[in-house]
Amino acid sequence: MLAIRGNPAKYDEWQAAGCPGWGYEQVLPYFKRLEDCRFGDPQYRGRDGPVSITEPDDDMLGVAFLQACKTAGFPRASDYNGAVPEGAGPFQMSTRNGLRCSTAVAYLRPALGRSNLKVLTNATVDRVNFVESRAVGVQYRIDGETRTAQARREVLLSAGAIRSPQVLELSGIGRSDILQKQGIPVLRHLPGVGENLQDHLMVRVCYECKEPVTVYDLLHSRLRMARELVKYAVTRKGIFATSSFPAIAFLRSNPAAPLPNIRIQLGLTSGAKRLSTSNDSGLDPHSGFHLGGYPIYPQSRGSLHIRSPHVTDSPKIVASYLTREEDCIVTVETLKILRRIAEQPSLARHIVREVRPGTEITDDEALLEYARQNGDTCWHPCGTCRMGTGEHAVVDSQLRVHGVEGLRVIDTSIFPFLVASNTNIPTIMLGERAADLIRGQAH
Repeated sequence: MLAIRGNPAKYDEWQAAGCPGWGYEQVLPYFKRLEDCRFGDPQYRGRDGPVSITEPDDDMLGVAFLQACKTAGFPRASDYNGAVPEGAGPFQMSTRNGLRCSTAVAYLRPALGRSNLKVLTNATVDRVNFVESRAVGVQYRIDGETRTAQARREVLLSAGAIRSPQVLELSGIGRSDILQKQGIPVLRHLPGVGENLQDHLMVRVCYECKEPVTVYDLLHSRLRMARELVKYAVTRKGIFATSSFPAIAFLRSNPAAPLPNIRIQLGLTSGAKRLSTSNDSGLDPHSGFHLGGYPIYPQSRGSLHIRSPHVTDSPKIVASYLTREEDCIVTVETLKILRRIAEQPSLARHIVREVRPGTEITDDEALLEYARQNGDTCWHPCGTCRMGTGEHAVVDSQLRVHGVEGLRVIDTSIFPFLVASNTNIPTIMLGERAADLIRGQAH
């Protein structure tokens, strides 16, 4: 539900990296087209799109966090999706009337009645079918049957940064040595398929809270849970109308950083994992919250490739987090900034103690080891079918797969590199612009 576009300068870097038409000036109209946002400068924000963008009501800890950022020397962001994408502010969310405004809600459900749309659920695509080098359809399985769907014009592959490269490899497109090892005939040698994997690795500092205002307190008090449920049912407000993250900040890990390069958040949970929400999943046995953060533009690169010729066998994923020195340095600086914010009076007055990693862990090496042992994925994989030119590019700037005809990839796998701290809104923008490319209407 987190609505974050990313820094305009990074889209210009996309364009400079061999992706003409993907600079900020070109993608801004699509960001505006997708959103229905009732705040911010209309030069940057859309008013009549299908995805509703809102901000949460004030939250005790959220207000304290924003004040703490200010006293720690970080700016306040009036609209981080607007002209100045830097500073601290309340989370912007893709919600409408307290409910998630997903792409299913905003795009798919209104289109379900169209005569030219047929949706098949619980279907698994085995591969893309080709006649010579042209994609002519897909083979898929549903209800135990193998079927085919024919394409008169194009096949559009949108299986995500994990599954799209897998489907390409199963279809004979990818590194020839990997395909041959699995007995798959090589249709097109594209060594970039499955490479260039990027993701965000979040590190957290967890605190015991003095006030009963966190997720733990809802789960361990029937009265508080009932009050919040009634509040939500009547007003569509409160914690159930949010993602449990009241506030966010886009900051520089050091003054010399050319752009805000870290993203930090206040979350109303404290536990062994970022989304510990029960005793069984590691939720701490007390009222608690966390400050979490990560480098927005990681330099570490992983990979994923098929392990067998069967789509039901998940690919082998090598995330390679924290394998580049730059990422290690920025991650350690992020942990120090989280503590610096927690030490400010507005937030410190709500803290009993630091639970994790613990005040005894202070030197850089120990902090980095803590990050390695306790960092969590943010589920932002991208880059595994990179857009651009050169030997390791998989699609061109029109999202067409190099070396074949009639096949485009349209999901975060085509991102050359991460441009934002979250991938939801950039992915919807990609879908909007792809629709124009397919129709030949993009300028």
